[in-house]
Amino acid sequence: MHLFKISSKRISKRHYYPLLSLSLACLLLFSSVGLGKAQETASPSPIQPSNTNFERTSTTPFSQQTGNETPTIRKIPSVKSINPKNFYISIPQSWLIQEDVSRYKDEKVDVIVVGENFPQQDNSLTNKIDIKIGKTPNIVTTTATEVTEDGKAIFASFSNKQLKQLSRGTHPVNIEVGGKATNIDRQVIDDELQVKVIRPVSGLTTLIVLGLATICVVVLVLIIYLLAMQAKKANLPNTFLQKNRNNLNTFQWLILDRKTNTLSLAHAQFVWWLTIIVFGYLFLFIGRGAIQGVWEFVPLSGFGYTFLISLATLVTAQATSEIRGSKGAGEVHPAWSDLVVHGGVLALERVQQVVWNIIIGIAFIVILLVTYTTASSLPTIPTELLALMGISAGGYIGGKAVRKAGANINQVVLYAPSNESPDYITIAGANFSLGGKILNSEGQEVINTQIRDAGVIIQLVYLDSKTREEIPNTLVEVKKDDIITMKTDPDAPMEFCRRLKIPLKNLRGLPTEDWLAKFTAHFDSREVKITIINADGQRAVWDGSIIAPERETPPPAVESNSATELQTSESFN
Repeated sequence: MHLFKISSKRISKRHYYPLLSLSLACLLLFSSVGLGKAQETASPSPIQPSNTNFERTSTTPFSQQTGNETPTIRKIPSVKSINPKNFYISIPQSWLIQEDVSRYKDEKVDVIVVGENFPQQDNSLTNKIDIKIGKTPNIVTTTATEVTEDGKAIFASFSNKQLKQLSRGTHPVNIEVGGKATNIDRQVIDDELQVKVIRPVSGLTTLIVLGLATICVVVLVLIIYLLAMQAKKANLPNTFLQKNRNNLNTFQWLILDRKTNTLSLAHAQFVWWLTIIVFGYLFLFIGRGAIQGVWEFVPLSGFGYTFLISLATLVTAQATSEIRGSKGAGEVHPAWSDLVVHGGVLALERVQQVVWNIIIGIAFIVILLVTYTTASSLPTIPTELLALMGISAGGYIGGKAVRKAGANINQVVLYAPSNESPDYITIAGANFSLGGKILNSEGQEVINTQIRDAGVIIQLVYLDSKTREEIPNTLVEVKKDDIITMKTDPDAPMEFCRRLKIPLKNLRGLPTEDWLAKFTAHFDSREVKITIINADGQRAVWDGSIIAPERETPPPAVESNSATELQTSESFN
């Protein structure tokens, strides 16, 4: 009855969390779509031109006429458009490096302004037409050189000397007749009376901006590095640091899953997007200020939502591991392959999460490098990509929820009576599949009738002392019928256990008669490899260098005068 209650609790939890993961995935999806639509709605839509022709007349006072003379009211010129809209100026604009612009002395840009009621040129101040581009104090001005007979278009040219003063980006256009501003036709919105100046930026200038942004990011990384090093020294014993200094760098320590001694995909994708957003923001901030002369906060565009999705993925993945169980440890040392495997088994939902994060991140960096000289905000992420990121994150979390927890080894103890062959090995950890035998309440070994699946398999092999590679023909595989379950998992007593026992006497399938003696000698020298393979194929490998410590006191040796005990590490502070 007690086992039934525990099993029911476990089953309800297993059904509850997949539904919770699905709900979170839907939330990420719909929030991404909703935020994208809100972003599109927030952007100003172009004003549709009216079909009503509009013509204004002057309201300025005119001189009182005598007799029967009819006073005339001069129509105010109006502007409809300017062409070209993009000014390409081949003079490279640099920030720290002065460019030689003498070879561009004959360069000019011809412009056409379309409107109504432009006066003919007669060298009088009242009919003088000026075209002005830019904002104070960088305004370039030229005078119209020709006006059409019907007064609907004017022509002018900007010389090289004037063009040098214009920076990259968008600049407003103003037309003045006789020193007075002209009217803007109602069919034209204000954005139409702007031109975008496009001019090449030298590669050296781009390298300078890139270098400054990189230095800022390196300073931030250095601060995190120092903090991580302090945490690393405080949380790991000195013996472990000396043994594994070449296997675990500080970046790996930052994204390391302490429970499994593997690199965490949730941590890695969060650090990936945090680094990209920080670098992109600093790069665009410095580039806009140096090249466009605009020193102001850079809008994040859709990357605020991207960061939110990555943060939600991190938090949900951690919650999933706490409720459903962590992934298996796989191989001994952390490796980049940990990002796409779950307990040593390739997981496609993790593969697609890695692929899409890399593709979108690289695309962002490329777009930023190409457009930073004229950009006013970080590149906008399309709504479809935001939705795809939500779906990808949901698939990753869903995969963690539906997969079984993986095996993790914390401690291995070899018990051997003095001057005799070893008696047995105990393996402690979490999420082991059950052995074929179990200890009853009286401490006797009986057949495990509660086992649900194929059970656990354990492989024992000793290593070459120089190469740390497996010595050929030394592998021994212990089947479930020869493995004893010593302590079941209270949350899933018919599925997982926390401690296993392997009797070494009368062990079957030994390759040589002296195998047990050699294995014991290599065990004392930390030159063995023990692999636990669960019923679903997930595995954990142990060679004495696992980070997570055993937090329980191992059982005493039975009928033994001494014991050779090999623990993985000291307890955390």
